[in-house]
Formats: sequence, C-alpha cells, structure tokens
Amino acid sequence: MQTSEPERLAQERAKAERVRIVKLAGESRYLARSRTVEPGAYFELSVSPWGQVCCSCPGFTYRGACKHAEALRAKLAETRPSDGR
Repeated sequence: MQTSEPERLAQERAKAERVRIVKLAGESRYLARSRTVEPGAYFELSVSPWGQVCCSCPGFTYRGACKHAEALRAKLAETRPSDGR
C-alpha cells in the first residue's frame, strides 16, 4: 500500500516526538496526549472493524492523517501476530 505525503510526515513526527498511546481498558478506543495544540489535553482514537484509525485531533480532521493515528498504526502493527509468510 502506498503511503500519502501527509501520512509519511505524520509518521516522522510520531517517531520524533515519541507519541504515546494508551488503550482504554475493555474498549477498542485509545488516547493520545497533546503536546502542542492543547498541552495536557487528550485526543481520542478509534479503530474500525476493518482497521481504519481515526483521531479526534484538529490535524486528522483537516488532513485525514496525524501523528497520533500513525503512532497507533505503528503500535498495532507491532502487536499484530505474524502469519509466517
């Protein structure tokens, strides 16, 4: 799958800023803490049944990509079981 430019830039920012994602117990929702837009605020992330990640931050609303969503995608990819291929 091809990565768009906004997604690529968001991936770089997520790594550089070490975005931390916290899973809400018993739910398919996550939280990411804001450091820049509203320091101390949390943005909510969700994952659809087909794997699409959405974030409540202004950047995701505007661009459809953000460092929070990319950090969550990376975290989910790390925990996804290998299929042996």
